[in-house]
Amino acid sequence: MLSAGRLARRRATACAVVALATAIVAAPMLAPSTASATGQPDETTDAAPQLRIAPVDPLLQDGEGIEVELTIDNQSSSPTAATSVDLLLTSQPIGTRYSLSRWFDGEAFLASSVIATVNVPAVDAADSATVRTEVDAEALGLDGRAWGPYGLAASAPEFGGATSVVVRDEPGEAQPTTLALAAPIDSGIGDTGLLDADQLEEATEFGGSARTALDAAMGAGATLGVDPAFGASAAALGDQAPESADAWLSRVDEPETYSLLYGNADPLAQVRAGAYPLEPLGIPREDDDPLPADTGAVGDAGHVFDATEAVVQQDELASLAGAGTVVLSTAMLDEELGGATPSANVSVGGVEVLAADAQLQELIHAAATSDGVAAADVRSQVVALLATITRERPSDPRTLAAMLPEASRGDVSALLADLAEAQFVDTAGLDAAQQTGPREATLVETDDPQRNAGAELVVAALEQEAEVSRIATIVDEPDTLLAELRLALLAALPTAGREVTEADRRAIEGFGASMSDVRTAVQLVAGSPIRAVGESVGLPVTIRNDLDVPANVVLSVRPTNALVSVPEPEVEVTIAPTSEQRVQVPIDVVGTGSLFVVVQLHTPDGVPLGQIQSLSVSAQPTIEVAVAWTLGIAVALLLGFGIFRSIQKRRRGETRGDLDDLAPRSQQDEAANPIPEETA
Repeated sequence: MLSAGRLARRRATACAVVALATAIVAAPMLAPSTASATGQPDETTDAAPQLRIAPVDPLLQDGEGIEVELTIDNQSSSPTAATSVDLLLTSQPIGTRYSLSRWFDGEAFLASSVIATVNVPAVDAADSATVRTEVDAEALGLDGRAWGPYGLAASAPEFGGATSVVVRDEPGEAQPTTLALAAPIDSGIGDTGLLDADQLEEATEFGGSARTALDAAMGAGATLGVDPAFGASAAALGDQAPESADAWLSRVDEPETYSLLYGNADPLAQVRAGAYPLEPLGIPREDDDPLPADTGAVGDAGHVFDATEAVVQQDELASLAGAGTVVLSTAMLDEELGGATPSANVSVGGVEVLAADAQLQELIHAAATSDGVAAADVRSQVVALLATITRERPSDPRTLAAMLPEASRGDVSALLADLAEAQFVDTAGLDAAQQTGPREATLVETDDPQRNAGAELVVAALEQEAEVSRIATIVDEPDTLLAELRLALLAALPTAGREVTEADRRAIEGFGASMSDVRTAVQLVAGSPIRAVGESVGLPVTIRNDLDVPANVVLSVRPTNALVSVPEPEVEVTIAPTSEQRVQVPIDVVGTGSLFVVVQLHTPDGVPLGQIQSLSVSAQPTIEVAVAWTLGIAVALLLGFGIFRSIQKRRRGETRGDLDDLAPRSQQDEAANPIPEETA
């Protein structure tokens, strides 16, 4: 590795090259300032045009040249002028991971020779232009040099500098680094939790995301993880399932394949919510009974948990490791390394896991989400990093591990093709990483403000589902309704291997709204005031059923006073799908006046449904009934009055029998008590 000082002491003909290389390093510092005199950013300053460089193929062997892409991205408000860009190459391979990182960060420069000058056109404002150029093997001058990553740089006075890398792929006797990979292939299911025939065909036909991911993963020997939603959707479609889906499923259903959680739902969020594992309750089919809950599961391998972007704790590791293989990031480990990248197998507090190299894992994901020159540059960084790791201890074999991004997250087929071509790396399945002896490490103590974000969404979804489950008995086949709800819940849950996003929160809110629709799918329809005339009349109550299946409910009716009575206060009713039905509840009218009749729906198990309705009723019995009641009341009043009068008279001794006996009793009293005569 040549320092700037040693380059300065080179022969005079190299001085210009050194100055050019230094200019690339200094470009960020010499760029127009974006701060005002007050030190605050000047929002009116245009973004400076940027230069990007990347090799089309980062791997070189003796006698091969390179093809380079240069992109000028001009997001300023002024066009750039046509100019020329110099390409430079380091004279020695970059020897360490630290130096490689500094190279890409633009913090160190080792470029010592100009290998080509490329003319680039003018670029309009808010536009970009890409130019390809070829540099032959003789101009490169790499034949016969040491193998490894060589820094590739571009410089132009108008644009500053850009860096990338190429790898001379002649490792000789060096032991290749094994890269053990897991390739999760998710379905990207929608709100229903199932794919329709068109979606299934689009994903599994040639050029589809699932087909492309499968071809690339199988070519790399990676361990396959497959979303059960593929097989479940095909089974639910039956004869209508596309042929491409059947062929795709037959390829993935191998013993070494593992099933993702349905919809690639996040297992870590479920563990934190105390709800792991959340699985389908069945796979609903149109006009038929649901299929078994495990429909769509493929392979026999244990689950692989992608925790490379999560902050995990020891108890969570133990819970997950008991059900499969946990892959976390080395950024989560507290350990001291001896200057060389170790193998992936780690024992963390007695729990054996696989630790994916944090830098490598980040680059692999970036390769899937980038495009154009940026994607080519990231691929070159991946192979350069693996070459540097191999060069650290060329005689010692090592096995690293990495999680490929889900199929819906991007395409890594070009990266896997580069890795398959490289002689210093072998790709394999995750089992290869588990065969090495584990090293000891502990987890770092990291504050994670979003730790419970996923668990909170899981709990919210389960609470919504539980409320609806209580009313599922209103349909003849409750399992069908519950199975549909569970698939919708799994589709809404946060995705494995990713941070919780606003999209996840909106999905749970949407699930809650759907559950509210189910809870109110069968409800009473508000009616107008009712005039009940007669001795026994029917009280009209309208019920609406928005479900696409018949609903069985119990209608309860309760008057608020004695003007009417209800012989049968609870009536069982079956409402046809997507319809309204008027039910006539018999009531007996016993008095004249106004009252409210309270009506409510219940499930057959007695769970209230929807809102209580109060019907305004004006009660008026028929004239015969009114007369009968009037006469009856009059007779009752007369009898009561007579009895009352008799009691009063008896108390005064003035009844008829007492008058007849009044004289004899008076005479008897006089005989017993004679009145003395007056003396003269």
